[in-house]
Amino acid sequence: MPTAQTPVTAEPAQSPEIPPERRTEETPGREGPMGKVVHLHTAHPRVPIPYLTPGDMFTGAREAAPRLPSMRKLTYYGILGGMAVAGVLEWPVAVAIAAATEVITREQGAQSRAGQAAESRPQPGTGPSARTEGARPQAATG
Repeated sequence: MPTAQTPVTAEPAQSPEIPPERRTEETPGREGPMGKVVHLHTAHPRVPIPYLTPGDMFTGAREAAPRLPSMRKLTYYGILGGMAVAGVLEWPVAVAIAAATEVITREQGAQSRAGQAAESRPQPGTGPSARTEGARPQAATG
């Protein structure tokens, strides 16, 4: 025999009561106690900040010092740049002069290093040989 089931009515879930002043702030397009309220979502990325000590700075300076040009070159390039700023030379001409000077200087340095290496290299036949008279194998006599 079929039994009749009584329908169960579910009560709607009630949210906790929000105070009226808070309700007006969260409702878009309404004015709150301070005027219109706009909620913005902002990003707060984590950015690591390096901790530098004076020792780190001195170490970095010592490592960078050999890469810097000499005072004579810095003075030359400074005067060349000053002339370009003052209008005595156009800046493309000043850049071309600086580039040509650097290329010529490096080429001369490479040639002088090659010449020094050639002078320090021993000439063939002038040094003592690895084989001497006593080191030669004896011929078998028979």
